[in-house]
Amino acid sequence: MEERLLDKIAEPFNLQLPEYATLEEMIEGVLPAVAQFSEPNVLPEDSPLYTLNWVKMTDRPGATEVELYNFQDYGRGEIRVVTDGVVSAQAYEVEESGQRIIIGQSVMRDSFLYELAFLDEDFLILRRHGNAANMTHRYLFFCREAIGTRLTWNEALERLVDKYRNSQFPLLAVGLVVAAIIAIMLYFR
Repeated sequence: MEERLLDKIAEPFNLQLPEYATLEEMIEGVLPAVAQFSEPNVLPEDSPLYTLNWVKMTDRPGATEVELYNFQDYGRGEIRVVTDGVVSAQAYEVEESGQRIIIGQSVMRDSFLYELAFLDEDFLILRRHGNAANMTHRYLFFCREAIGTRLTWNEALERLVDKYRNSQFPLLAVGLVVAAIIAIMLYFR
C-alpha cells in the first residue's frame, strides 16, 4: 500500500513526452512549457548567444555533420560556421529590442528575420518571422556544444523539458513537507 501511495505522489513528476515525428512539432509542443524560463532578449554582452559555441540540431534523415555556430562581435557581425571542420561565415544583426535577429549571407542578401523563442545557457531556439503556412523550416534549434555533439534533436529537447521540470521539483517537495508538518502539528494539538 505504501508503494502505491508513493507511486501516486511521484506520478506527476514522471511524465513521458509524446513521440513527435519532426523537430518542428516537438518544438511547438515544448515551447509553451519552457518559454517562461527563457532569457528575455539577447542584448547583454554576456548573453549566452555571444559567449557559447552552438551546435545546430536537425531532424533531416541521414544528417551526420556537426554544424558549430559562433556569434562573433556583440549585436552585429559575423557568425563563424564550422561544418565538420570546414569553416564558412554568415552575417547577423540583432535589432534594438533584442528580440529579433537577422541571419543570412549578409544582412541584406539571402537573409531571414528570426524572433527569439527561447534562450538559456544550454539551448537557443529562434522562430522565423512570418506566416508559418508559407515556411518549410520555421525554427532554428541550437544546443551548447557539449550537448549538441552528444544528443539527437529529440533527446536534446527532452533534456530541455527535464531541466525545467526537475528545477520545480525541490520547491514542490519543500511545500509538501511543510504542509505535512503543519498537518501533523494540528493533529497532535
